[in-house]
Amino acid sequence: MCAHNVHRLFQKSMDGRNADAPDVLPDGYKVEKGDGVYYLAYAMGRMSSIWGEDAEEFRPERWINNGIFQPESPFKFVAFHAGPRMCLGKDFAYRQMKIVAMAILHFFKFKLANGTQNVTYKVMFTLHLDKGLPLDAFPRS
Repeated sequence: MCAHNVHRLFQKSMDGRNADAPDVLPDGYKVEKGDGVYYLAYAMGRMSSIWGEDAEEFRPERWINNGIFQPESPFKFVAFHAGPRMCLGKDFAYRQMKIVAMAILHFFKFKLANGTQNVTYKVMFTLHLDKGLPLDAFPRS
């Protein structure tokens, strides 16, 4: 892949805003009006300074308290952005995700097709599993 395409891929995987007034970021860095502030959501989702020492572990219970979904701060979990420009479809996306997951888990049991496969990511505009995740689905009786 040529350097130009790598740069374009990197641009697509980051997001940011321009400061509309002077401000100070949480780490003390000062930004002036018009400065660009960019972030990588993929990297933020794996930072131990944000999520703790086990940041790279898959732990859905981070968002569940006594069986009830507990969302994180939108400034910490930036998939839908935060503040006045937060995604209008966020609540719909969460609801749709819960309904689909509930229906699938109600009707099927799942098992990894290859229990020894390491699951790795392929970083693209959206996050993909490198070699997919082959599963065997069994109807529940």
